[in-house]
Amino acid sequence: MTNTRLRRSTLRWAAIWCVLIGGQLAASLAPWETARWESPYALFWIVVVAATACVFASGAVIAIGLHDDTAELGLLGSFAMTVSVLPLVHGITTPGVLYGPNDATMSSVFWALPIASLVVVPLIAPQSSWSRAITRRWRTLVVVHLVAVATVSVGLLVHPSLLPFWPMRSLPAIGVAVGAMGICVGLSYRQVRLAAIAGSAKPFAVSIGFALIGVSSLVWVSQAPFTIGFWSAHVLDITGVLLLAVGALIALRQRADLRQVLRPLTVHTPLAAFELGLDPVVHRFVASLEDKDSVTRDHVVRSAELAMAVGHRLGVRGDDLQTLGLGALLHDLGKLAVPDEILNKPGRLTDDEYEIMKRHPVTGEALVHASTVLAEIGPILRGHHERIDGGGYPDGLAGDAIPLAARIVSVCDAYDAMAQTRQYRQGMGHRKATSILREHAGSQWDELVVEVLIAVVEGGLIESGRLTDVGRRPTDTDTRAARCGCEDALPPELVGATSHME
Repeated sequence: MTNTRLRRSTLRWAAIWCVLIGGQLAASLAPWETARWESPYALFWIVVVAATACVFASGAVIAIGLHDDTAELGLLGSFAMTVSVLPLVHGITTPGVLYGPNDATMSSVFWALPIASLVVVPLIAPQSSWSRAITRRWRTLVVVHLVAVATVSVGLLVHPSLLPFWPMRSLPAIGVAVGAMGICVGLSYRQVRLAAIAGSAKPFAVSIGFALIGVSSLVWVSQAPFTIGFWSAHVLDITGVLLLAVGALIALRQRADLRQVLRPLTVHTPLAAFELGLDPVVHRFVASLEDKDSVTRDHVVRSAELAMAVGHRLGVRGDDLQTLGLGALLHDLGKLAVPDEILNKPGRLTDDEYEIMKRHPVTGEALVHASTVLAEIGPILRGHHERIDGGGYPDGLAGDAIPLAARIVSVCDAYDAMAQTRQYRQGMGHRKATSILREHAGSQWDELVVEVLIAVVEGGLIESGRLTDVGRRPTDTDTRAARCGCEDALPPELVGATSHME
C-alpha cells in the first residue's frame, strides 16, 4: 500500500513541479514579459510585511524544533528563516524608499536560497554517514547558521555592496538559480516520501512549499526587475515559505511519547528517527505502549539502547545499527494482533493460547513488510524467539542461521526483563541475570552475544543509572517470578505467573 501511495504521490508531485516551472518560465520569457509595474513602494510594503510574517512563522518552527528536540523541524525552520530574513533585506533596501540605488536589494535575494540550502542538505540523504555526523550536532548547526544569516543581513543593511551578484539572464545567475532549485527538488521529494509513510497529505503540503520556493529562483531568467516574471517569483516565494512553515508545524511535530520511545535512535540518526515517528505502524505500537504502562515502555527503550551498544561492540555500523535498534524497539510489534484476554491473562497460558502467542513474530514481520522505513526489520521480528539449539520458533532456526540482529535482541530483551524491577515483581539484579544468561548460552542464547552484553553493562558503555538493583542479592521469589514477554523467552524453570504484555 505504501509503495502504491508513493508512486501516486510522486506522479502528482512531478506534475505540480512541471506546472510551476512552466508557469514561471512563461511569465519570464513570454512576449509580454517586457510589461513592467514599477512601484518601489508597493514592492517595499508587500515584501516587508510578507517577509516579517514569514520570519515569525519560521521562528515558531525553530522554537518548537528545539523544544521537542526534533532535528527535522530545526533544520526546516532555519531554511525558512533564511529565505525570510534575506528577502526582508531585499524589501527594506528597495531603491527609492529608504535607500537609494544599491546592490543589496538584488544580492540579498540572489544568495538567499543558496545560503538557506546549506543548512538542509543533510535532509536530502538522511541515511548517509556524513548526514548523520552533521545532524548529531544539529542544534549547533542551526545556531551557527542563524548567526551567519543575521550577520550577513545586518552587513547588507550597513554596507549594501557587501555581496556580489550577477545580473538577470546572465549564465552565472541562471546557473546558481538552477542549482538552488535542484536542492529544493530533493527536499521536496523527501516530503513526498514522508507523506507516503504517514499516509497523510500534510507532509505533501510541505513538499509544495519547497517547490514554490525552488521555482521562485527562476526570477533570474526574467529580463529585469518589476516585470511579470519578477512579481510572480515574489508571490511564489512568499506563499512557499508560509506553506513550508505552517505545514511543518502541523505535519512534522512529534508527540512526547513517540520521542521517548524513539530516543535510542535520535542520537545516532535523528532524521531517520523522525521518519519513523510518522509511520502509522509506529504510532499504533507507541499508543499500545502508553495504554499498558510506562514500565513496559521503558523496558522497550532500555532494550533498544542496550542492543545498539552490544551491536556496536560486535562491529555493527551505520544503517545496520539503526535497523538493530529499531528491531529491538519493535520486536514485539506482532502482539498488537494477539487478543487482550491472552496478553492480560495472569498465570500460565493454555496450549491453544500459547500457540496464538507464538504467531506474533510472523505477524510482526507481516506488519512491517509493506512499510517504506520498517521493512528491513522484518527478519529481526521474525527471528527474535529462535534458539541457538534450534528449539525456538517460528522456523526452528539454529546457530548462525538466526540473523545476528535477532540474536542480539533476544539476549538484550531477556537481560532487561530479568534484571529490572516490574510492577508485579522485583528485578533479580545484574549478577543473577547474567548467571542465567551464561548458564543457557549455547542452547538458548548466542554465547558471544551474552559475553559482549555483560562486558557492555559492566564496562559502563550504557547509562549505569538505568540498571536497577545491580548489586542486590536475588531471592527465590525473583527466580520464580522472572519472565521476558512470552513464556518461552526464558528457560522453563524461570517462568512464573506474570504478565504477557512485555
